[in-house]
Amino acid sequence: MSTKRADVHGPARITGRLLAVIGAGLLLVAAGCADSDPQGTEVPGGSGPTEPTSGAETNGPDPAGPSIGDWVEVPPGSVLLASTVGTAVLAVGEAVPSEAGGERLDGAVTTTRDVAAYDAAGAVLWEFPGVVEDYYDPTVVATTSGVALLSPEDAGTRLTLVDWATGEEVWSLDPDELGGCRQWRFTDLPESDVIALTSDGPPCPGTEPDRAGVVTIDAATGATRDAHLPSAGTITTVLAPATAEVWSVELTDTVLTVQRFDPASGAVDAREFGRDAEHAQELRALSAHEHNRIEQVGPDLAVVQRWGEEGLIASYLMDWTTEIPGFTSGDPVGPCFGEALAARDVPSAGCLAQDLGTDDAPLSSVGFDGTTRWELPGSAGLTMEVPARVTPVHVGQDRAWVVSTGSDLLTAVDVETGEPLWVVGAGEGAGEISQGYLAEGGVLVAAVAGAAGGPGEVVRVDVATGAELDRHDYPGGWVSSTDTAAVVTGAEAALLTVVTEPVG
Repeated sequence: MSTKRADVHGPARITGRLLAVIGAGLLLVAAGCADSDPQGTEVPGGSGPTEPTSGAETNGPDPAGPSIGDWVEVPPGSVLLASTVGTAVLAVGEAVPSEAGGERLDGAVTTTRDVAAYDAAGAVLWEFPGVVEDYYDPTVVATTSGVALLSPEDAGTRLTLVDWATGEEVWSLDPDELGGCRQWRFTDLPESDVIALTSDGPPCPGTEPDRAGVVTIDAATGATRDAHLPSAGTITTVLAPATAEVWSVELTDTVLTVQRFDPASGAVDAREFGRDAEHAQELRALSAHEHNRIEQVGPDLAVVQRWGEEGLIASYLMDWTTEIPGFTSGDPVGPCFGEALAARDVPSAGCLAQDLGTDDAPLSSVGFDGTTRWELPGSAGLTMEVPARVTPVHVGQDRAWVVSTGSDLLTAVDVETGEPLWVVGAGEGAGEISQGYLAEGGVLVAAVAGAAGGPGEVVRVDVATGAELDRHDYPGGWVSSTDTAAVVTGAEAALLTVVTEPVG
């Protein structure tokens, strides 16, 4: 289970599609859940809205702005998995090993956690037992028809869709109906009427050479759709967010294949590269200690990479629009798709990056063309944990990274120009920041550690104006979020907030 996939990557993870490492810098990411008083108890240490302090002139909160529920207490150690307006689905309780999950590709033991749905007041709506726990790839996703969940069964996966309001089963598919030889994971598509399941890794032993690397399910009926991504080798898939597609890189003994797949239409565009193709041999993973990766750089531009135990080995770009497919140097995108810690944003063709190999490295806004747009040498930085979710916020027509310059709590900085668009807590200072952007509510939730080890605060901000909505004592830990909910969770306490009405 995981929150929505984040475009935050680094060199730490050797297997899988999402890389993330714990490093100094911008804190984003994982979390929240569980039982609470149905009436929504008052949260200790809370305070009401305060006047914004801003580097740009603001007029206070827009009366037609954010509509978001109060903070409600939830048990510590819980994780936010999925949400819709008014409802959040959370992992609850302890992780439990499951023999029913079979052997995972990385050799780890499958664990499960129970999940529960909560309304904005903290009331438990329903519970569901034994969902696969995975903080790299989603095992719970939101659809318009209900909540889709993956459970281990008979060394495979059962897919169940339950009703948002009641938790009652709408439909279910067992491992035989889904097929495959290992557990499936969701690709978190923006098109929520179609469910896409991926199963990365080598072909299933003793099966036909052509299998499904991605299968699609109709969320309303549970019917398996004809649209799928074929696979004949060792496949690695990734969500291509700018085009709502699944992209893949695949190896057989003779061919390296790069594919893009549109789950909605079923269209597949495959490009094959034999061993003698330029740069193809450099990209081939040669042992179990190496793997391939593909990421979306632009709507029609991919970066294909080979990684090993020591880090990035080879990186090349592939343009889908060229008549004769080929690879060109991936050096220009190195700062955003290399070994630096980076939160990537395809719409603005850039990333927020920090080089962990350099002492006191600045926080940098870097374009996918390799140009440095701006740097913050004095920033308290970002700590990006798994699952991480750092993304630009919308301030009017502008896109901005929210960071701390070190002398303030929060500053929204224009992605391209570096211009401060608003400031919260000018002169207050800050340590690491964990944040979540509730886009449908127009609200940023930031858990800000205190400067020099002092007490921290949880701040909610109207991103359009920079106006503070409120502050609370910081329970420690991290933030997990979706577009409609966020949880701040620590060892001793946790807080949940849910959007009750979308902005606009």
